[in-house]
Amino acid sequence: MFQLDSSEIIAIEIVYLILAWYIYKTIKRTYVDPRRLAAMGQIKRHVVLMIWLMVFVLFVFVSGGVLAHQDTAWHQVSMATGEQMPARTIVYAIFYPAYLLLGGSIWGYAKTRLSDDVFDKRLKVALVCMTLTPFMFLPGQDPDMMTWSADWWNITFRTLYGLMNLVWITSLLYVMFRLIDKVALLSKQVGIK
Repeated sequence: MFQLDSSEIIAIEIVYLILAWYIYKTIKRTYVDPRRLAAMGQIKRHVVLMIWLMVFVLFVFVSGGVLAHQDTAWHQVSMATGEQMPARTIVYAIFYPAYLLLGGSIWGYAKTRLSDDVFDKRLKVALVCMTLTPFMFLPGQDPDMMTWSADWWNITFRTLYGLMNLVWITSLLYVMFRLIDKVALLSKQVGIK
């Protein structure tokens, strides 16, 4: 069965930190004032940011849709033996740091590549919500929350879970539609129909 030792988890986290530092240095070094770019250059930057967002969505779907739902079958076994669920180990060791790394990279790319009229307070809030809410999708520390019951805590958990899904989807759609709207506006300036 898949097991990670604490030294392997620390090594994974160090790799993520080095990767985050490299991405930060690369993005910071290549800063260009977006107001001085031609419209085609701005369109390219918006499309690249949309691709980054789709990679983030892929990570969320793989971790939340595939790996986290494997816990449903494992939770009965691990409740009896007290062992760690394999999918949960992968999610905690790989996908939690990946959310922060990708979300931070998206933020840094947007801050250094988009103009101030696009990268405003509303877009910043949407990016933060989009980066942090997937933590709620993944399995909780308590396997009892995976069972349906009518007690207060389970109803509260399920309600918050649904609200976080709504926040994530609306934040993602807001960012995507803002970018698509800006690309359409820039396309008209260039003459692309």
